[in-house]
Amino acid sequence: MDKIVKLLLAQLGFVFLGVFLSLPFFVTEKEEEGTDVYWMISGLSLGTLFLAWYIFSKKYVRFNMQTWSLRSLKAVLLTILLSFSFFFLADSLGNWVNWSNERWSNGISILRKMSHHSFGLVFLLASPIVEELLFRGSILRLLLEKERLAPKYAILASALIYGALNPGENIPYFLFGLLLGYLYYRSGSLSLCILSTMIMNGIPVLLTICYPDVRSVYELMGVLPFIGLVVLSVLLSAGCLYGLNRSFGVPAWQVSRNMDDTSGGILIN
Repeated sequence: MDKIVKLLLAQLGFVFLGVFLSLPFFVTEKEEEGTDVYWMISGLSLGTLFLAWYIFSKKYVRFNMQTWSLRSLKAVLLTILLSFSFFFLADSLGNWVNWSNERWSNGISILRKMSHHSFGLVFLLASPIVEELLFRGSILRLLLEKERLAPKYAILASALIYGALNPGENIPYFLFGLLLGYLYYRSGSLSLCILSTMIMNGIPVLLTICYPDVRSVYELMGVLPFIGLVVLSVLLSAGCLYGLNRSFGVPAWQVSRNMDDTSGGILIN
């Protein structure tokens, strides 16, 4: 647990460091429109790069075939479909896309400003890489390596951490954490997790760009279409999970532990 606490503190510290280091470049341009957005994007980008450097330098995540493989075309296609359907399922359960909530309204305002800048848009779409390096590649990996902790509890614990660090959106992010934890445990692939996170982060960005004046998906679609979307999301999510289970076979982490018993080394990092 000490390593997990260090990782979380490192994430917080690097974000503040990035914002602090970016301040001198914008402090003289406070009156210019959009300066605060550029400052925020620059600070977050620097903090993200620092965190990625820390994770790799401490060897929480290594470069190997299993970690970065997409497994198969079938796994990729099912992951894409699952990510789209699961987003709307989690959204309906957590009431995530709710512009009447003050916290969410502030978040949407920031998201809209960032999405209107090419640099900000790149950051929003690229940040899932470091996000997955931290939460699945490092935190979940450390939990899965604990022999006394069953994989389901490791996935649950990592999902709780993931949800807790996203205030105002705790329920959907907790559900996303469960899904991403499942993908990582079954496949051993960070690439699939990154792909899934990019999709689930990209959907609200697209909604914000395309429908800036709409306060919710419910408002956008109406009652019956929204209910239909939720039902369809449940069916598609269940079907994709079934297909991925058949595609992956034996969980990658179970194979890793079995090989660890005989070779004394963990293959999946």
